[in-house]
Amino acid sequence: IRNYFNRIACMIQKNKGCLCENLATVWLQEKGFYVFKGSQTHCPIDLVAVHPTTLDYHYFDVKMVGKRKDGSIISRTARIKDKRVQILSVDLTNKKCRIVPKRSAQWS
Repeated sequence: IRNYFNRIACMIQKNKGCLCENLATVWLQEKGFYVFKGSQTHCPIDLVAVHPTTLDYHYFDVKMVGKRKDGSIISRTARIKDKRVQILSVDLTNKKCRIVPKRSAQWS
């Protein structure tokens, strides 16, 4: 296990992002969604998840959980200011995903 954490610490940022997207894809598929990955490198939407029966769709911007030295979590925002895009947060050390709840704050 210790070797695994050393490998994550040594990964370059691009590879961490790819790993986060892959973990998020698997997590959404386990929840029963069809998942489509973006084909562009600088796209504000990383994943599109579609429910198989209702065909409801969700747009996700995948973000890796960042922590400060004191252990507090760094808040992340989507790359575009569109209410339809949700942040899917991925914790690489625990291999856990979660959809970040939307705030009620107004965009300026």
